[in-house]
Amino acid sequence: MPTNAQLRGLYRLSYWLTYIMLQPIHLVCIDERTSNLYVLAGNTENLEFQITPNGQVFS
Repeated sequence: MPTNAQLRGLYRLSYWLTYIMLQPIHLVCIDERTSNLYVLAGNTENLEFQITPNGQVFS
């Protein structure tokens, strides 16, 4: 289950990807090894992001 900080990060990232960059999101899941939220996006599935449990977003 994602943390509240991860959900806030996911909302900001989703808004930026879909509304600003007009890129589709293909996959959102939790990496059980790291507890990071993993996001796969982009027209050619070439954008990868992770959101840490404290809400930090990195690619």
